[in-house]
Amino acid sequence: MRGLGALCLAAALALGCGAGAPPPPADKPASATAPPLHDGPLTDYVPSAGLRWMVVGRPKELASDASLAKAIELLLPGERLDAFSKSSGIDLRTLDAGLIAGFDHATLYLADARTGSSSAEERFAERLLAGTRVARPHPRIHRIAGVVGQTPETLVRVDGRLVAVSVGSALPARIVELYARQKLAKSPSALRGSALSSLPVAELETSPMRFYAPGPFSGDWTRGARGLLAAATAVGIAVRPAPEGRLSVVVVIAGSFGGGDADPATQVGQAWTDLSQSGLGKLLGLDQAAAPSVVVTPDALRLSVELAALPLAQGLRAAVMAEVWEILDLSPPAAKEPLPP
Repeated sequence: MRGLGALCLAAALALGCGAGAPPPPADKPASATAPPLHDGPLTDYVPSAGLRWMVVGRPKELASDASLAKAIELLLPGERLDAFSKSSGIDLRTLDAGLIAGFDHATLYLADARTGSSSAEERFAERLLAGTRVARPHPRIHRIAGVVGQTPETLVRVDGRLVAVSVGSALPARIVELYARQKLAKSPSALRGSALSSLPVAELETSPMRFYAPGPFSGDWTRGARGLLAAATAVGIAVRPAPEGRLSVVVVIAGSFGGGDADPATQVGQAWTDLSQSGLGKLLGLDQAAAPSVVVTPDALRLSVELAALPLAQGLRAAVMAEVWEILDLSPPAAKEPLPP
């Protein structure tokens, strides 16, 4: 369910409520003649090494789609978004771009901050309970780290560009800083790594919501898609609004699938049937969707399907709502009425 919960919040930062002592004075800023910083998409600041999954989104674009308003309100009620904005300094409804990336020992949250981000840093500092450390390695870069509860957290703010928060290990946040300072020219970022670069990234990135998982896959993953993931190098999912309150979903599995006896297109179709007829699939309304189209190329499998947004949102709300509020670091609201039909 972690992937589903993350997909609901493509841009949510884990900057929740709380209060603590103000941070100590920052280190003396670097010289005003410091070199220029990198300015690219948020994915440019995420390392490919150690990446397990990544969700990227344009929340403002999705929130502006009137046909999705009811579905979005089910998942993220306005009053809860107001509370999150107040506690974190980030308003998801006006966020141009956001990203969540999972690593073995940390989760990295990134938010576009071209229009200002100092309030996010202030809210973050208020939450730190111990071990607060502040640094200014560059005139435009602010770093603050400490402990929230028993978990180390690190925030890196690049003025006029982004805010990054690493929960757990500080390494992903420090890597964001190094990419910003153009210190990692020989270390490929997420979408330039050998795994995810095997996907049609330029095409997928045009959608306002994307999910990426680099291979090779092991363990339970290898049984996914009727065993096709065992030979996959990467998986990419792109979601965009479609007419009449629907969502167009494209799933791309990169790899070479021509060596087996089974027809890959048939396997993908059967995998979709397995999912849509499962308990989770029915909860999400996947069983009501028209049959997907499947295209096989020498280096990828592609499944395209349209889903009704409202039943999907209702199912996601029932399946992962507790996790959503955990990500937002807010108490879940009391149930006021049953879900709409």
